[in-house]
Amino acid sequence: MAASYRSIDYSLRPGKYAERRMISEAVSKVHPFGAVKSYRYIGMGSLWFSDFSHFHKTLGMVDMISIEREVAHRPRFEFNKPLACIRLVFEDTAVALPALDWTVRAITWLDYDDRLVKSMLEDTRVIASKTSPGSVFIISIQVEGPPVFTAIDEDGEETVQEVTSVQELRDNFGAGPVPAEALDSDLRGWANAKLVRRMVKSTINAALAARNVGRPNDQKIEFEQFASFEYADGAKMTTICGIFVDSGQKNLLSSCGFNELSFYGSDDDATRLVVPILTPREMRMLETRLPGAVAPALGGNIVPGRDAEAYANLYRYLPSFASLEG
Repeated sequence: MAASYRSIDYSLRPGKYAERRMISEAVSKVHPFGAVKSYRYIGMGSLWFSDFSHFHKTLGMVDMISIEREVAHRPRFEFNKPLACIRLVFEDTAVALPALDWTVRAITWLDYDDRLVKSMLEDTRVIASKTSPGSVFIISIQVEGPPVFTAIDEDGEETVQEVTSVQELRDNFGAGPVPAEALDSDLRGWANAKLVRRMVKSTINAALAARNVGRPNDQKIEFEQFASFEYADGAKMTTICGIFVDSGQKNLLSSCGFNELSFYGSDDDATRLVVPILTPREMRMLETRLPGAVAPALGGNIVPGRDAEAYANLYRYLPSFASLEG
């Protein structure tokens, strides 16, 4: 995998920015399980550490671990670390995740910028097998193209190849995570995002089934999804968000009120984050009519109804672009 920080400036991605703020709003609801600031945040900060700074400032989190595999660039990561409470772990996730203390409730965000590879499902399995009830799990994966796998070419060299059929997907990822009804056409477009989300959830459920063997019925652990997203600041991305709870904690789960979120979703469909292209003046005009007005009246004869509606759905979570113009 390439070092994503060399090609991606996380501060300039409006879809990602909106997603981060929506996730923060959702995570703030876990307080029935414990104070959010008592949770540990585990993420992959890159050079910008945007999620870390945001969760520290908005949620008060002070126990934070950033997993970075770019060991050769350690001094640069340490220089750019924005908070003293962030502990850097320079390991691949395959090594770092199993070694962490999972008895502490955690909010874990595996924010991959690459297409799905088998190791991502293994990371998911590790977390589902170990994390404490009341913990939140978020995973983001690039879905611009189908999943990829490593093959050996005729010269004995490793090459990265993309999956071209569902059968090839099963051959390289195992039959377990792949839905029985999956079609080759699901490997393209936004259908690929849905397929990837289903594979992640299947991996989680399989890990929990093994974990729950021998546990009393009131202590069996489940994964309760509360949101999923799709967006394309450049490459298509998809994200799943959920919380692990045991059967005896269902009352606490209800008290969280995740279903009150405007973007709540527990099924296989996702909230599509579409950031319309508007001028700062158009944004200011729309915000004077929000909340309340609906398209097409919202945009009047200035902003197309589709763009006005998209902005109305996201304006609370977007950067203040309007402040860029006096």
